[in-house]
Amino acid sequence: MNQLPYLLDEICAGVEIYFTGRTGGQYLKTAFILCDDYTELAAKLFLLTDNKHWSDQKASGSFKNYHDILHDVEVVFSAKRIGDLLTLTRIQTNMAARRQQRNQFFHSTSLLNLNVTPRMCIEAFYDLFNYGALLFGLPWQQHVTVTRNLETLVILLQLENKGFSDPSVWPKVDKIIREWPRNQSNAARKGVHLTVHPEDMHLRLTVIHGHKELRDKLAALLI
Repeated sequence: MNQLPYLLDEICAGVEIYFTGRTGGQYLKTAFILCDDYTELAAKLFLLTDNKHWSDQKASGSFKNYHDILHDVEVVFSAKRIGDLLTLTRIQTNMAARRQQRNQFFHSTSLLNLNVTPRMCIEAFYDLFNYGALLFGLPWQQHVTVTRNLETLVILLQLENKGFSDPSVWPKVDKIIREWPRNQSNAARKGVHLTVHPEDMHLRLTVIHGHKELRDKLAALLI
């Protein structure tokens, strides 16, 4: 059975969590931890796709840790995709550093001081989608396209990432969102349900109801 659609459906939920609490920051740590989990699931699914006999258990019977799994992916690339090895190493180095941060959330004696910023989440998800595209190629992008509103959410992630170097980007996004019609049958009324809604629900509702027209308007800002 092809497990990739199920993985991307789960990833879509994680991105939705990030954008639902983006302004207040209540769910940043949750989104960051989920994204880290998704990288491990993506790596395991890739290894099983490459070799159905691959196992996450060592010969001793103990389970492989996160770094063991990333090493297994590296071994496959070294043998079969040497041209992509440098790109893989760069992404996996970032992922390994985030796993260390994630572990500190649960094991540090300064738990409440370990905060997550929006930039940390954006960079984590940005690497996740690049990682998935590198591992699975065209099937990954095809499933991104058909998984609920994931394609639009990915564009929003790309726009936020672009906004780190170009502060003019997000005001342009905000203008599109604020002016989006409440529904397709009454384009004269502005705003999805409410023009102003707390906790980014207006953004989420616009993404849900905006479909391809919204996606195309947002994608144009990336050019």
